[in-house]
Amino acid sequence: MAQEIIFDFNQPYSGSPVGGGNFPPSVVSINNIPFLMDTSNDQYRRESFEVVQQRNTGDQRDVLLLPADVWRQQFESWHQGSGQSNNDRDESLPYRFDRSFGIDPFTQFEISLVKETSSLVATVSGYSSVTSFGDYLVLANGADLSWFDKTLGTPTVITLSNNIVDVANDGPVYSALLNNGDVVQVDGPTATPVTLGNYPNANFIAWSKDFLIAGVLNQLFDITAGGAGVLIYTHPVTSFRWDSAAEGDSCIYVSGGANNSYVIHRVGIKQDGTGLDPAIVAATLPDGEKANVISTYLGFVFIGTSEGVRMGVTNADASIVLGAVIPASSPVTCFSSFSRFIWFNEDFIYENDTAFRSGLSRMDLSVLTEPLTPAYATDVFSADQITSSSDRKVVSVCTFDGKRVFVVQGASTGEVFVEGTNKVVEGWLEQGILSFSLEDLKTGLYVQSKWKPLKGGIDLFLSVDSKTYLPVGSFNNEGSIRSGNAPLNGSQFSRAQPKYVLRRETDDASLGPQMTRWEVRVVPVKGQTTRWTLPIINADETHIDGVVYTRKPLQVLDQLIGLVENSILFNLTESGQSHQVYAKAYTWVPQKLNETGRSWEGLFVLICEEVQ
Repeated sequence: MAQEIIFDFNQPYSGSPVGGGNFPPSVVSINNIPFLMDTSNDQYRRESFEVVQQRNTGDQRDVLLLPADVWRQQFESWHQGSGQSNNDRDESLPYRFDRSFGIDPFTQFEISLVKETSSLVATVSGYSSVTSFGDYLVLANGADLSWFDKTLGTPTVITLSNNIVDVANDGPVYSALLNNGDVVQVDGPTATPVTLGNYPNANFIAWSKDFLIAGVLNQLFDITAGGAGVLIYTHPVTSFRWDSAAEGDSCIYVSGGANNSYVIHRVGIKQDGTGLDPAIVAATLPDGEKANVISTYLGFVFIGTSEGVRMGVTNADASIVLGAVIPASSPVTCFSSFSRFIWFNEDFIYENDTAFRSGLSRMDLSVLTEPLTPAYATDVFSADQITSSSDRKVVSVCTFDGKRVFVVQGASTGEVFVEGTNKVVEGWLEQGILSFSLEDLKTGLYVQSKWKPLKGGIDLFLSVDSKTYLPVGSFNNEGSIRSGNAPLNGSQFSRAQPKYVLRRETDDASLGPQMTRWEVRVVPVKGQTTRWTLPIINADETHIDGVVYTRKPLQVLDQLIGLVENSILFNLTESGQSHQVYAKAYTWVPQKLNETGRSWEGLFVLICEEVQ
């Protein structure tokens, strides 16, 4: 009985040879086409080999002093701030992390707990604002101006004739805009309020460049001298409203908008210093992004918007180049600056899946992660927890005597919080996801951490492949400086994400841990797969289980070589088991001319490897 096989390998042979395809071990099939092997020369073999993996990193710290095949990832500073969900991408920064709660990352080469806050004023209602004016903290609330000295004891209260809607305190006197349009001024806690003028429909006032300006609907007035004020500029869109102003190097910046279009204008000062020039557009926000507040500090412009914070730099003509949005959990409506930092409101600071806090985020202007994008992270927060559906908002913030003071306003009442000297009870930091620049499987060996002589406690957690955080170790040994090796017990994973929990000292609430380093070590799961060396007989006729198979050796030779040259995946059946393989190499050993004398018969040694 003879069967001719002339099909390509991508056209599987579908005949019914004697035995129904249950070939002896000396026969293999390629895409169901049977081939007889020459097993007399010891070339036929099946062997295992390692799947080679290589980590994509140029950091020599990860390879020095380590045993062969041991990989490590370490973190020794976090001062580039939050917002980086992956820590080992090509664009990842080495000292940036994902997110945190109650953690101060801005001291290079360590993290620690932020200060806790306490209630300064338990109940405020209506418009509320805190500002620093000389040696006093001034709380505007309703119709009252409460003046606190540095002891933050019982304040001196000045009650005005109407409720306050805005304040300006950067000038020689403290100015308050009342809901009847009056602007009144006081210069201290015992001063008698003086009415500067009345400006119906005014919604904001601001001191800048020795000028007091007011936004009245779509008009901008210089009200420094009081009276009716001097009109600076009328915006051509009648629905346009001014909302905030800040002092630039050579001008005053004023923000405002209408509908979904918000613009920053610059107002120049007349050469003789006697007045202000009309407003000129300095920057335009993207459509739909609302400007809420503008501030300047250390030569930069900061705009609190409906999306977060935008940092800007000024050109020679006082126009502004804006950076990308720094995201926030809520619209940004207030700023405070001190030293190299700027704080802004963060209405919903994530604590856990069910609890949030109202508080502040902090930006470090000495560290830029991108152009016009400073390092940032959440900072101090209110003492009470809230839910994500809460309507509580941080409406005002200032720095007084080196401490942050902020107002949290609810639906009807609010509260004033002040930063204290004690550390928060607990805080955490989540590092970005680690894949060791390779998504393949790894076996975890251990983690270790270091800290300054321990005050309080540190707990280490690890999440693998986006699963729940599991504890790795808890450390409370007073005065210790490292964790030692905390075993991972051979846990296998593709990706991992560490979390550090810092707990303050139980005996002295002003103290807490200062963590300086974290490290994880793994080994790659190289895996094993199979390689075959197949000495295939390529002849005019082969005899398999009594069946004579006729072939065209030259055509078969071309097809076998094509498997190698074209990296074609194919199905290899050996001893009744099927494998998906690809051809790696071949050797063709011609032995004799076929009967026609037109081609060679011989041995085709095919090397193929299983796909794993």
